[in-house]
Amino acid sequence: MDGQHLYAILSLAFGLGMLHALDADHIMAVSGLASTRPNFTSCLRFCAKWAMGHGLTIFVIGFAVFVLGFAIPEELSRISEHLVGVLLIFIGAWVLWDIRRQRSHFHFHQHDNLPHHAHWHRHGQEQNHNNKAHRHEHGAIMVGVLHGAAGSAPLLAIIPLSQYSSPVYALLYLVLFAVGVLVSMLIFGGVLSGIYSVLAKKGKSLILGLRISIGCSAVLMGSVLLYSGLTS
Repeated sequence: MDGQHLYAILSLAFGLGMLHALDADHIMAVSGLASTRPNFTSCLRFCAKWAMGHGLTIFVIGFAVFVLGFAIPEELSRISEHLVGVLLIFIGAWVLWDIRRQRSHFHFHQHDNLPHHAHWHRHGQEQNHNNKAHRHEHGAIMVGVLHGAAGSAPLLAIIPLSQYSSPVYALLYLVLFAVGVLVSMLIFGGVLSGIYSVLAKKGKSLILGLRISIGCSAVLMGSVLLYSGLTS
């Protein structure tokens, strides 16, 4: 394969990764998770950890196929898609339940040497804030892992290189695909935090409305994915 052709293929990998990150179910899942701590640093961290889980999964799948010679189980993508639907329903329901549980109490504050930030909480919960955030961020990695195994991610990453025998090119393609996903997600995280910042200046009711919309949309999208998967 000549250098020009290789460059075109690897550029395609990065571009497809950026586009793939913006799939509706990805955006909905990350938005729901990030809404627990709507500030710049946290939004970027949630998005980055989702992308890490996603990229690790497609790399492992690609390594198994191109280096170890394994075949992808036909049921992997279908089962993962069903689980994504269930997960979106869970995330949306959790966001709505969290709003009700915390009575939508929202304000800016600073604690534990963290940057000035905003989130919903009940008074007396400050001591648990870091522990909960830590669990949620681990959850973002697991959500990324599931998304990486589902839908078009393995196909987008593997099919363009199926005609080449070199596993080095294949793995390099997968790495750039994952980098494209990461870059796109970080851009989205910055935009999302900016939206929260603008809405916070106009009143907490607008943020509450956005968070309710995210929760309801996640439940609806998850239900559609689950139904279409079960009836296909």
